[in-house]
Amino acid sequence: MNVPLRMDLRGVSLRAGGTAAGRVLFHPLDLAVNAGERWVVLGPNGAGKSSLLSAMAGVFPLNAGEVRLQDRPLPHWRAQDLADWRAWCPQFWSDPFPSTVAETAAMAMRRGAWWAAPDDDDAAVAQVLAELDLAAFAKTDVRQLSGGERQRVAVATTFLQGAKLLLLDEPVSHLDLAHQRLLLRALIRRSEAGQAVVASLHDINLAWDLATHAVLLDGRGQALAGAREEVMSPRLLSQAFGVSIERVEVCGQTRFWVEP
Repeated sequence: MNVPLRMDLRGVSLRAGGTAAGRVLFHPLDLAVNAGERWVVLGPNGAGKSSLLSAMAGVFPLNAGEVRLQDRPLPHWRAQDLADWRAWCPQFWSDPFPSTVAETAAMAMRRGAWWAAPDDDDAAVAQVLAELDLAAFAKTDVRQLSGGERQRVAVATTFLQGAKLLLLDEPVSHLDLAHQRLLLRALIRRSEAGQAVVASLHDINLAWDLATHAVLLDGRGQALAGAREEVMSPRLLSQAFGVSIERVEVCGQTRFWVEP
């Protein structure tokens, strides 16, 4: 049976560094992520965006509250079962050993095993690499890639895990303009197919184009979550980022303008 995804955050509070001595990043946050939704996480540097995504992935300790996946507390999940439901693309990665782009991307499908992949795995890898404009790099050692190319490999690996929830920490930070838009389209296609997406972004315009929902952290302990139109208001964004932000219509599209 194809059970739709649901993740609930109930009264979640996080501290910097995940320790009791760390400053409070934000006070109790409640939200529910459902299949087909696209959530963006916004806020100034140090507000807790990466920590929130890490907590949703189950790799960052909570100060208070709980995260539940399919109505089961996240710590109660076996790692193998959790990998079927959520895929986590962190902001940083390392490549200590030689591996081609195709081999690296395929690792997600094999849960870390290095043995030969079935033919259908090879086809799936080729399809995702083509989707992310990586086909020409399939046999290239990942250690020879640029930052933007390596970032797209990380996203490809996340896609190939086949999870129902995609968690991505700043997935466009190293990408040029064309590949930023390419990635947004890929994420939208996956949400339209029933996967849920949660991604942290710094570009407010990209965030608006991607999101159905948003989380806004103000860096002073406050967190808001809800529909995109409500959370990404000029007033709330201006308060969170400490600059004057206006929302305007340009050629029929909503854009955000930051006062110099």
